Amino acid sequence: MNIFYRLHIKVEEFFGGLFEKHGRFVARHPWTVIIGVALIDIGLGFGLLKIQTDNSIEQYAPKDSTASKHREETFNIRDTFGKSVASGGFLESAAAIRLTFSVAGNSVSDDWQDAFINKMKSYSSNTLNIDFAHGSSLDEELNANISGDITLFIVTFSLMITFSGLVLFGGNSVSNRWFLGTAGVVSTALAIVAALGFVCLCGVLFASIVGTMPFLVIGIGVDDMFILLSGLAQTSNIDDIETRIGKTMRTSGIAVTITSLTDVIAFCAGASPLFPAVKHFSLYTGTAILFCYLNYMTFFVSCMTLNEKRVSQNRHFFTCRRVKTKNTMMREEKSKALILCCSGSPSKHRDEVEGPLEKYPKKLLKIILRFTPSKIIILILFAGFVGISIYGAVHFKEGLDLKDLVSSDSYFYSFQESLTAFYDQSITIGLYVKSDVDYRSSETLHAINSLRDNLQKDPDISDTFFISWLHAYISSRHFDNTSNSNFVSGLQAFSATTEGNMYLNDVSFDDGNISASRFHILTESIVSSGGQGNMMLRVRDIAGNSPLPVFPYAGTFIYMEGFVAIYSQTLQTIGICVAAVFIVTSVFLPLPVMILFITITVILIMVSILGFMHFWGLTLSSVTMIHIIMCIGFCVDFATHICHAFAQAESTNRDDRVGMALDTAGGPILNGALSTVIGVIMLAPSKSFIFFSFFKVMFMVMSFGLIYSIFLLPVLLSFFGPKYVTKRSDKKDERSVDTEIGMIRNSKCSNGNEHTKDTVITKKESEINISQGDNTEKASRTKKKKKRRKHEDQTEEEEGRSESSRRTTKDLPPLKLHTKNEITHTNRSFTNDEPVV
Repeated sequence: MNIFYRLHIKVEEFFGGLFEKHGRFVARHPWTVIIGVALIDIGLGFGLLKIQTDNSIEQYAPKDSTASKHREETFNIRDTFGKSVASGGFLESAAAIRLTFSVAGNSVSDDWQDAFINKMKSYSSNTLNIDFAHGSSLDEELNANISGDITLFIVTFSLMITFSGLVLFGGNSVSNRWFLGTAGVVSTALAIVAALGFVCLCGVLFASIVGTMPFLVIGIGVDDMFILLSGLAQTSNIDDIETRIGKTMRTSGIAVTITSLTDVIAFCAGASPLFPAVKHFSLYTGTAILFCYLNYMTFFVSCMTLNEKRVSQNRHFFTCRRVKTKNTMMREEKSKALILCCSGSPSKHRDEVEGPLEKYPKKLLKIILRFTPSKIIILILFAGFVGISIYGAVHFKEGLDLKDLVSSDSYFYSFQESLTAFYDQSITIGLYVKSDVDYRSSETLHAINSLRDNLQKDPDISDTFFISWLHAYISSRHFDNTSNSNFVSGLQAFSATTEGNMYLNDVSFDDGNISASRFHILTESIVSSGGQGNMMLRVRDIAGNSPLPVFPYAGTFIYMEGFVAIYSQTLQTIGICVAAVFIVTSVFLPLPVMILFITITVILIMVSILGFMHFWGLTLSSVTMIHIIMCIGFCVDFATHICHAFAQAESTNRDDRVGMALDTAGGPILNGALSTVIGVIMLAPSKSFIFFSFFKVMFMVMSFGLIYSIFLLPVLLSFFGPKYVTKRSDKKDERSVDTEIGMIRNSKCSNGNEHTKDTVITKKESEINISQGDNTEKASRTKKKKKRRKHEDQTEEEEGRSESSRRTTKDLPPLKLHTKNEITHTNRSFTNDEPVV
């Protein structure tokens, strides 16, 4: 397996080198990058002036489906009375009556519909409960709901800024990183504006569900922010700012790139042309994630650079004025309040710069995951959790109730409720004969009868209902079959009678001939969406086997197409997403065992999400399909961060490597998940089904992704994680090599790793001629020297931090090697074969 690890190291060094060069460039030109990126984002944002919306309900149905092609000739026959009782052919009672008005599809009819709705909303009756709707009611109400929820964006962004600031509110008044939290949210906001404008300029329609995109992207952006800041906290303050930013990009830049690319590819794979809503959402969201990634790699890294420059100059995080150190103000006997608010110095190590929400949760996790009994308990709990999830996933059904797309106080919601309560779910299906047919022929009559009989044999088709203009005409006194002209004129006369008037719209004439006609069948009451879709397919198959040029159609077929295609389309999209993500992960993390762990974790998270979608009352539809595609990217993000950090950890002990991985990625994952939940929590009270279902799925993917990634995955890695040799390059890190006793003061290894002040390094005794007594005496002198300089070092480091943080190796004094014979060593770096100073 070491061959894969060596390959991984080469990949890390190659891409890491590129990202380090990029980071150094940005660190040298922070203001240029910030201004340039802001201007580009704002400029692209003007593309919103070209926005074109698509708020029709049919964006959630398959595009160019069979039903949509047949729709031009649809005519629906509906029951007039609801819960009716008849006897002897006479109506005795009814609980409801439905009146339908047919209007032409033009601007006049649109005005009439608007006036109709306004009139009915203001109408009241003491004796009647009236529910109403028109053909475009669902589209209008859907758009109204989402437009009303747009106001939540401002609140959400405010919450994200507040939360990010609280997480980063650590250290003192100098090392505090509160403003970086604001910069991260602003960076994401600019990316969203740029993406919306860019995609609008490309002519992509803005679907109503795209309104959920900002809530998703801001969570991804804040997650990237925490990863980058975690990498920065890992660097040493001995280095200059440009070097630290470069090292941050070398490590965290790769992690952010992996997750961002997998997210973008997942949404590109979801841009299926079958469901317009899915396509539009995927294009907008994928583009927004790409712009968010670019902004963080440029705009936010520049903000990090400026913040580090402020810290190096010992300036206050809010006022940017130079402040004194805590010890200096204490010696000056300043008030405690003034010392707390206005004193500070750069942090010396990671724990000092991190806030409570960054360091304490992961410390607790490391303690829990250190003990074998704890690990066993975690595995048992997850086994039960996965079992429950599998049960829910197996019972996860497809379907979309149209009334759920609007708020419960909508007039359309009430109309659909009454329709369901008083009328059964039977569907009238038209059988359309679409070309010239000789209806006078006995063969044609036989073919029609045969089609009827075959359809009525289906268990979901009523065997007592069949409306046929031809059979009614043959039974009437107007029937004349002596010639084609007499047949047509007799039919027209029949249609003018009271008996034949109901068939008036079932026959189309052209130049004295019948150009098209239709017949009607009725289904049984089919409640499940899957049952409705399967019925539609069977009816089409039966009609397709008829010698007549006939096709079946009902208005609801447009939605049944989605029920039929949703399973295959979802599985296909998930397969493409997973394959693409696998390829990207393999390129940046070419470790088979780690890829296996990522795959297992992603599968388990997805199973849990699907299972609990069932328990939470969600079904598979074009709306939730979008959410499922979205989940894949997040699942990969969580797992990849932990596995990448585990692979980077320098230890052969699995438990130690898990602890290091949690140090590096555990905090950012936790805070990223919490920030995303806070971002979508505002959607919980939303009246829109699209927004509310989005909140449900996002809450689940964040919760499940978090617990799988920081509990189950670390346990698996601690038991079965690879024990790769942590050799980073041919040049060994001198901190791990036993060398001659000496004192190192602000020096560097040849590979760029730092030796901090007063670090003791020893060399094998067999390689030097120093007695045990000499070693003991020298160690004792070293200890006394360290104790004697303790107070001096503290004052020097705090008072002169602004200067020392900018020092390079050129500023350091010559380094001395202490052996039996004192040797001066003036090189600024050393290799394994050189004496160690």
